[in-house]
Amino acid sequence: MEHEIIEFTGNTEWHELRAKDITSTDVAALFGVSPYLTKYELWHRKSGILESRFEENTRTRWGNRLEAAIAYGVAEDLGLTVEPFKVYARIAEHCVGSSFDFKIVGLAEGFAGDENDYRQLFRDHGPGLMEVKNVDGLVFRRSWLTEGEDVEAPPHIELQVQHQLLTTGLEWACVAPLIAGNTPQPFFRIADEKIHRAILSRAGDFWASVEAGVAPDPEFDKDASTIAALLPEDDGESVDLSDDDRFGECCAAYKAAAADGKAAQARKDAAKAEILSLMGSAAKATTEGFKVSAKTRQGSPGKTITAEMIGQVIGARKATRYPTVTELKQ
Repeated sequence: MEHEIIEFTGNTEWHELRAKDITSTDVAALFGVSPYLTKYELWHRKSGILESRFEENTRTRWGNRLEAAIAYGVAEDLGLTVEPFKVYARIAEHCVGSSFDFKIVGLAEGFAGDENDYRQLFRDHGPGLMEVKNVDGLVFRRSWLTEGEDVEAPPHIELQVQHQLLTTGLEWACVAPLIAGNTPQPFFRIADEKIHRAILSRAGDFWASVEAGVAPDPEFDKDASTIAALLPEDDGESVDLSDDDRFGECCAAYKAAAADGKAAQARKDAAKAEILSLMGSAAKATTEGFKVSAKTRQGSPGKTITAEMIGQVIGARKATRYPTVTELKQ
């Protein structure tokens, strides 16, 4: 396989490159483990039916700002030297490609720490990748697995790293998560040929389905917004689906779910009222397994507006109390 390394000049060229390939952020969808998109959505974006989009948000913006600090800090701790690796690598024959954070390019001189696996990996295999992750502490506890110093990332990240090694031909990577802003917990991964074969196989099947125009089945619990985006405007006509048993089942399920939602809201409102009644004037309360905060939220007198509405007050709000119930870990 030929590994192509492409230097791009800006976001427009980067997006154009990514549109032609299964990227390291796409690959988990082929295995059904992506938290961001399904295979059905990916198919419609790669086939050009839906526009591919990347919307920056506060989390990604701060992730980019902190990326270098995390990379250089972890490298210093491990006695490595790194540099930004802002290229696009692809294997054209399989239409797979990746972008990267940093590349491990050497051993730090005068390193005062203990020798470690990472420095030995560089000696044995040469340069590697460093994939930086800025991870919320709660997310880490819920989604990452740890046993002593061993760390296992969520499946979509494990696949991302193997996909990056596949597209570059490099033999190892350091995954560098910074937990809760102050706790680095790096670990390494060796290129896994079995996983690489699985990625190439699924990528091949995916592109064959795009070529054939055969979309995968949607996951209705995850693909609602994608399906809505694909539907044409209504034509004003009426259709009789009486002979379609599944249509009737779906209608019944929809109404049942709506009724369940109303009943659940009623139960929640009743529990709220009883919690406040039992707490009386207390701002906080505890019980086995729970703590509750129900401080008074101050009201607002509102304001009078416009010459035509003299005397009419809008935005007035009474002082209220709403309980916040937190379940305590055992």
